[in-house]
Amino acid sequence: MKLRARWHLLLWLSLFNLSPASALAAQLNVIWTSEVGNFAPLWVTKEAKLFEKYGNQVQLIFVQGATSAAAAVISGEVQVGMFSPQVVITSSMQGLDLLMFGRLGNSMDNRIFGRKGISSIKQIKSLAISRFGSNADFAGRYLVEREGLKPDTDVAFLQFGNQSTRIAAIETARADAAILTPPMTLQARKMGFPLLIDASKLGIPYSSLFFVARKSYLAKSRDEMRNFMRAMIEGVHFYKAHKEFSLKVLAKYMKIQDREVLEENFREYDFPLKPYPAKEYYALPIQEVGRKDPRVLKESPERFADASFVKELDESGFIDKLRKEYGLSK
Repeated sequence: MKLRARWHLLLWLSLFNLSPASALAAQLNVIWTSEVGNFAPLWVTKEAKLFEKYGNQVQLIFVQGATSAAAAVISGEVQVGMFSPQVVITSSMQGLDLLMFGRLGNSMDNRIFGRKGISSIKQIKSLAISRFGSNADFAGRYLVEREGLKPDTDVAFLQFGNQSTRIAAIETARADAAILTPPMTLQARKMGFPLLIDASKLGIPYSSLFFVARKSYLAKSRDEMRNFMRAMIEGVHFYKAHKEFSLKVLAKYMKIQDREVLEENFREYDFPLKPYPAKEYYALPIQEVGRKDPRVLKESPERFADASFVKELDESGFIDKLRKEYGLSK
């Protein structure tokens, strides 16, 4: 009977072109939200088949915008989202059970370029962003205010969508400035637009991308999420150690073949080998959300994040072992 049962299982698997291992693997849907290079480790992890290495079958799903991505995670349609901390903090204060459990990024990497003829951020009256509530919106408001200007009063924030459209907005003078991230920064420089603010030079602790899941899902699916984190951590190592592979993956997902643009992306972004969702990387969003909802300022920052997965892998020696295997110092 056992042999017959096994034969039936193998027959069923063959009908769906599955192996026994893949059939037993956890099926995870993971959302990404923009065709920008800071998603590179996620794409590389997928293409290098590292999710399968650690026992998960992962489908990547593209959804435009962090708010829509958060709604999909909350609904249970997807298990993991990668998006900005502002959305997580706001959702949590509304009683929704989202938690950040890892991150991509160490510092704010946005740049503000002006249209030709503008030489100072003080001269701008409008800034092209993607959407209200986005990382571009948040970073733009922070950087403009840092220069002594009042968002929405001194500087109008205009929604133009993706970065190509934002560049077109300053080219046609529909906006005085645009906020961009690599590798579109290269295009802006080539077109002769003046760089007004380079946040990457300011050393501002911040991550625009956190790994996000429902608190309830993290609690009941620790094995799957631990394996997801193992794969992502190795994915960052793989990305850094295998440049040519990573550039090919970037070209595929960003639909870019220009080697110079791909090199810009690889050079400009840094990703942590130990991606703790530490509060210093979402401290600024807490302050921003707190302006509209002062309750958040009374909350412990740890309410919004779960560092246990990274901590467990770090303390077990898993990350240090990977670093030695891949020959990385940071």
